[in-house]
Amino acid sequence: MRKIEGSGHLLASMSDEASANAKKYLTKMGVNIRLNTRLKDYDGDIAYLDSGEQVATRSLIWVSGVTGISIKNIDGNRIGRGNRILVNTFNQLEGLQDVFCIGDLALSLDDPAYPNGHPQLAQVAIQQARMVAKNLIRLDNHQDLLPFSYKNYGSMATVGRNKAVADLGKVKLGGKLAWSMWLVVHLKSILGVRNKFFVLLQWVWNYFTYDRSTRFILYPRKNYVVAKQEEYEQVHHQGDDL
Repeated sequence: MRKIEGSGHLLASMSDEASANAKKYLTKMGVNIRLNTRLKDYDGDIAYLDSGEQVATRSLIWVSGVTGISIKNIDGNRIGRGNRILVNTFNQLEGLQDVFCIGDLALSLDDPAYPNGHPQLAQVAIQQARMVAKNLIRLDNHQDLLPFSYKNYGSMATVGRNKAVADLGKVKLGGKLAWSMWLVVHLKSILGVRNKFFVLLQWVWNYFTYDRSTRFILYPRKNYVVAKQEEYEQVHHQGDDL
């Protein structure tokens, strides 16, 4: 198994320590990691890298960044990097006081801590939504708007069984402790006590039994047909030579 990463380290949004731990865990799991390498093309059988290397594979999982979807009637000067919409500190579109934008599509350059915009995470969108809701009420009451300030509660990423990394401010965690914290945080986010109980029960069952849902990788029928056609033509071509 290979992991192709276009940047110089894994988990670009996390600390260097988290990146190093993730690389260590994946390497021990048998993953061949290639940094500063990009995928140029894939034809269904061969992955072509920008280094000129060709990797034969029938299974490829593509994970890329998030870009915004173009919205008509919005001037191009209100669009920033990643096709995201530029907003001010109140999450208003520049020049449009009655239009707000939050979440992955919003790009605010007013926060000195995030000169390239806030990270495209769920926690950012949740905090922005709460602030916009408060500001809409303040608008109705003819009060001044409150600026948005993102509070980073930390980042986590799971790598595998008993393996995860966590950045909690100045505290950097890795291994089983970070993995356990990741489980607790995600279990807490599930709505309803009954749902939490059944999810926890399923996790415990899967942990001790190594049980997993059935997974299939189905190859496209087109490749099979093309292979058979080439085999047929090759056999007949050899017959003509004889």
